[in-house]
Amino acid sequence: MLSRSLLLLIVFFCLNSNSIDAKESYWEEHHITLSDLTEEQQQTLELTINQLKTLESSELKIDKKVYRRLSRFKELFGISFHGREIAEWLLTRMRKVSYGNSWTVAVNQRGGDFMVGDIFFTKLGTLERLYLLIHEARHSDGKGYPHVKCPKGFRTISATQPDLDLEEEPACDDGPEGAYSFQAAFLFELFAYGIFDQKEVGLLYNSSISRVLR
Repeated sequence: MLSRSLLLLIVFFCLNSNSIDAKESYWEEHHITLSDLTEEQQQTLELTINQLKTLESSELKIDKKVYRRLSRFKELFGISFHGREIAEWLLTRMRKVSYGNSWTVAVNQRGGDFMVGDIFFTKLGTLERLYLLIHEARHSDGKGYPHVKCPKGFRTISATQPDLDLEEEPACDDGPEGAYSFQAAFLFELFAYGIFDQKEVGLLYNSSISRVLR
C-alpha cells in the first residue's frame, strides 16, 4: 500500500496540475484556441477579459449634450456599454490567441487569429490591453477594415510618444467604421463615465480619433 505521505504528494500534484491547466470556460464556449502562451501570459489575458466584464456605465462625468453628440458606442457596436456584452462582442471575434515574439504588441492576422507578444504582457497596463483587444477585434469583421497610410504632413497626437512620425505609414483609417473608430468609441465611454484615469483616457481618445481621416 502507498504510504500516507506518498498519497498526500500525489493529491498535491494533481491539485497543482489542475490549477495550472485550468482555463476560463469562455475559451471553450467560443471555440477559441490558445497557443504557445505561458501560464502567466494566459492569466494576464484572462484577467484583462474578466476586467472588461466588470465595466459598467454609471453617472456621466461630462455634459449630457456633449455626450449625446460625441458618443458613437451603441451606433458602432450595436450594444449598450455593459462589460459582459462587450466581452461577448470581443470573444465572438476571436478564433485563436497565440504568442508572437518579443516585439509584437497585438495583431489580428486573419479574421480572428490574434497574435500577442511580450510588450502586451509586460509593458502595457489594463487600459491599454483593453483598447488594443477592442481595436484588433474590429479587424475580424467584413473584409478586415485594413488601415491606410496617414497623409503627408499628418501630425501624430500622442501623450507618450510626441516624436512618433506616422506620415505615410499605414496607421490611419479612411472611414468612420474602422478599428480606430471602435477604439475611440470605447475610450470615449470610459472617459465620459470616469472609468480609469479620466485625463489618461482623454489623451488616448484624442490620439485614437485623430487616426480617423475625415
